[in-house]
Formats: sequence, structure tokens, C-alpha cells
Amino acid sequence: MAEVDERLVARAALEAAEDHVQSLCSTHASTFVAVERRGAALQASLSDLLQSISSAAPCVASAQESLQNSPDDEAGLSALAERHRLRRRTLLQHSSLLELLELPSLMDACVRSGLYDEALSIAGFANTLERRHLLPILQQQQHAPEQGSSSSGKQSQQTVVVGVVAEVRRRESELRRHLLHRLKGDVSMPQCLEVVTALRRLNGVELERRAPDKGLERLHAAMELKLQVDFLEARDVWLDAASSPTAPTTSAPNPLANQSEQILDSIEKYRTRCFEIATQFLAIFRASTRSSSSSALAGVSLEQDGKRNDNSSSSLLSMWTTRRIHIFLNHVVSRQLASVQNTATVRDAFDAAIFFATSMGRIGADFQPLVAPLFHARMLAIVTYYWTDGLSTFAETLKICRDAGVASPLYSTTNTTTDTNSNTTEDVDPTVVDKAKTPNPPRTLLALPPLARLVNAYLTGLNELRRCLFPDLCWKLTEALEQL
Repeated sequence: MAEVDERLVARAALEAAEDHVQSLCSTHASTFVAVERRGAALQASLSDLLQSISSAAPCVASAQESLQNSPDDEAGLSALAERHRLRRRTLLQHSSLLELLELPSLMDACVRSGLYDEALSIAGFANTLERRHLLPILQQQQHAPEQGSSSSGKQSQQTVVVGVVAEVRRRESELRRHLLHRLKGDVSMPQCLEVVTALRRLNGVELERRAPDKGLERLHAAMELKLQVDFLEARDVWLDAASSPTAPTTSAPNPLANQSEQILDSIEKYRTRCFEIATQFLAIFRASTRSSSSSALAGVSLEQDGKRNDNSSSSLLSMWTTRRIHIFLNHVVSRQLASVQNTATVRDAFDAAIFFATSMGRIGADFQPLVAPLFHARMLAIVTYYWTDGLSTFAETLKICRDAGVASPLYSTTNTTTDTNSNTTEDVDPTVVDKAKTPNPPRTLLALPPLARLVNAYLTGLNELRRCLFPDLCWKLTEALEQL
């Protein structure tokens, strides 16, 4: 009975389990269906992949056979591996390459911001790149021309360095133009020294690119001379701005005073700027050549080179000073004196020009003998203008009276006798009277008005001459008077 009971119990448990399984299957029937579908799709994909691999196997075998049997090294496996290794190294140096490519733009920003030391450091680094990567290839091309193809291949691999160095060279030219343009403005002595120092360092960077040879010292001397010429040319632009004519102010109450102020202001500006440029040149270039020659302890040749540089700078400054004085006399002074009709203005301009000449004597350029002839000619023109005008008026009056047949304008019927108060017969020494005051004009001229006006014109010219009297004008005025 016990065995019959155990079987019944087991059958009942089995039926219960089957019922439970059926209930679970009915509950998760959708999940089982989805799994079945995914399995069928996966099996179909795997079969397609196996077919694709089996179809690509002959192609892979043929490609491998062709690569192994290829005589060209560029298409071989070793060449492909080398290219892959090069690309990996390039990716590893990506940040360094970016910094290298940013050098030209960084130098441009330094130039525009006035950071000359940083810009020159970048230019020096470009020289280092050129020596390290490009010069060995060029030397191989020079010493082994038959290996030109391999050297050109190596140079083609340095395209990044070649491009960066070329861009930096162009930025060096822009830096030089920027520095010279700065010298064309109003710069103080420290600023001028800073600009010249930057230009000298730029010349040093250019010398560094050249191979060391025997002509390097001569090249340095030529660059220094070129720098001096560029300095004077740039400063000439600033100096010419002082001598440029300015428009006269019509609202001035006294045009003569305004004209005098303009002339004196232009002479003063020209004097101060010219003397400042000469002082800057002497302080920068002559001091540098003396210091370089005194610090050289390597023999007589260096000392002779220093003396030669000093002489060249002195002769260059002498030529520049001579040219500027010629421009001052023949353009600045002559052009402004041509419109002056007041002798007081001529006298003030002469004093300012003489002061300019004497101040230039401190640098060995005193030109006082050249100033007086310009003012002599102007004073002679002013005085003879009054005389010519009076004489032409006198001749015109005579001509009108002769043509009209009228003589009344030629004489006056007024009483020309002197007053009793003014002609008292006092016992006065005539020499004392002459020394005490200027003698009065004869009243008999009042009877002849045209002649009186002519005498007044001559006296007016002589009175103008008294304001600015030159001893050398005596014989010239005598000749002019005789010609009239």
C-alpha cells in the first residue's frame, strides 16, 4: 500500500508540475516567440557572413601574393609599415606641430603689439630650425650632386619646416618696415635707441643665416652703414613735417604778427628737430662704434675697422647736415621770406636763423655766412619796392598832368611860411640840434606835393632799412638808386 501511495503522490506532483509549466509557457509565450525569431535571424546573418568570407578569401590570397612578389619598394609591405609608423609618430607630435605652425602668426602678433624682443626670439628660433633640418640637406646636395634625387626627397619631407621658415622670413621684413615707420614719428631718445637696437638684432639674425666666411665683417659694416642711412631717411620724414607749409589763420586780428609767428615757429621747429636728429645719431652710432672698437682687443685690424666705421658715420652725418642746411636755406627760409613785406619780421627771422646756425656749430655745422645773403636780398627788395613805387607814382602824376594840360596838382598855393613860434631866431648851435633830434623836413616841399610824396617814399624805404640794417647793403642800395 505504501508503494501505491508513493506512486500516486509522484503522479500528482508530475501533473502539478506540468500544469505549472504550461501556465508559465502560456504566460511568457510572446517572449519565447521573440527569442525564436531572433535566433533565426542570427543564424541567417551568420550564414551570410560565412558566405562573404568564403567569397573574399580568393581576393585576399591574390592581394597577398601580389604584395609579396612586387618589385617596387613603395608598394611593398615594408613601405606600408614605414608609412604607418610615420603617421603614428606624427599623431604623437601633434601638439608640437601645432605650436610650430603658429610661429608666423605669433610673430605677427608680437610685431603689432610692439614686443620686439619676442619677435626677434622667434626669428632666431627659425634660424635654429633651418640649421637643424634644412642646412644638412643643402650641404649634401652641394657635396654629392649625384645624390640629388635622395636629397630632394628628404627636403620634400621637410615641407612644414620650409613653409614655417619662409613665413617667418616674411614677418622679419614686416618687422623691419614697422621699426622704420616708427622712426618717422616723434620718438624720444630712449625709444629711438630701442628701435635701433631691435634693427641691429634683426641684422644679427640675418648674419646668423649666412655661412661664416672672411667677408662676414665687411657685410656687417655694410649693414651698419645701411642702418644709418635708413635711420636718417626715416627721421627726414619727421623733419620735413616741420617745414611743411601751414594754412594761415584768417581770423587773426594782426596778419603781420601772424606771419611773423609762423616764420619763427617754422624756423624753431626745424632747428630743434634737426639738432635732435643729429644728437640722436651721434649718441647712438658714434658711441656704438667707439665702444665696439675700444672693446676689441684682437689687434690693429679691428681698431682700424672701428676708426673706419667712425669716419663713415661722421662723413654720413656731415653729408646729411649739409643737405638739410641747403634745404633750410633754399626752401624753408627763401619760400617764407618771399611773401614778407615787413622788415621787423625779416629782422626776427634773421635772428632766429642766426641762432639756428650758431646752435648747429656745437656739432661742427655752423653756417652763419650762408644766412646773411638771403636776408640781404629780401631787404634790398623791400627798400627798392618803396623807392620804385614812389618813383612810379611821381612819373604817373607827371604824365597825367601833361596829358590833361593841368599844372595845379604839381604845386600848392598854401602858405609855406613857418610859424613864428617854431622859427624863433634863437642862438642855438646847429650841431647840438642835429644830435638832439632828427631834423625836420624842409617846408618848401609842401609847395610841390608830387615831389614831397617821392621824398616820403624814399624816406620810408630808408626807415624800413633802419629796422634791419646790414652793412653789406650800402653799395647794393647805391647801385639800385643809381639805376632808378
